[in-house]
Amino acid sequence: MHFYATKYLSILSTMKMLGNSSRDLLSIQKQLLYRTCILSIALYRFQLWFFKGAPIVKNITELKKIQWRAILWIIGIFQTSLSEGIEAIAGLIPITLHLCKLNGRYHLCYTSISPLHIINSLLDSQHSKNQSPHRTTTFKLTIKQQDNLKSSIKDINEHLSSVRNYFNPLYPLFSPSLRVVNHFSSRISFHSSSFSSDENLYQHLQNLN
Repeated sequence: MHFYATKYLSILSTMKMLGNSSRDLLSIQKQLLYRTCILSIALYRFQLWFFKGAPIVKNITELKKIQWRAILWIIGIFQTSLSEGIEAIAGLIPITLHLCKLNGRYHLCYTSISPLHIINSLLDSQHSKNQSPHRTTTFKLTIKQQDNLKSSIKDINEHLSSVRNYFNPLYPLFSPSLRVVNHFSSRISFHSSSFSSDENLYQHLQNLN
């Protein structure tokens, strides 16, 4: 974590040179750079340390400092500005909520992995997809060992147990010939818009009505 945080700070210092003397980058451009080029590096493989029971206070504190420095750069505020609401103004969510969101999506990915994936052997029997369990799988541990276990695999098992609805990406209604626009084509009309003049804009609004 410290390695990627140091790498992130060097990238952030370099990005400050992207503007020029006559015009700086727009705030939305800075936010896009932060989310795509910097945050992805800072959170690389965060699943290895972000799970229930793990000592994450130090890493979260460092990430908060990193995001605060990015906010100072994005919207150009002073160091002494109040932190309440500044993240929302910059278009960013708190780093803890962002980690929870990514972690939940990471857990859901295991519902669609291949039945031959080796990680299935470490999951509980109802999630293993008929793969032979590994000798260190969680349900082979004693109750005391399960209570003392702190691992991302344990979090995955608990999260998958709460998943009730499964979606089929190849469901027949998703095929191109069975969409709503195909069944009710006579009731759907498309109006191309041209706002080159006020008259065209008025005509377009009339067509929509």
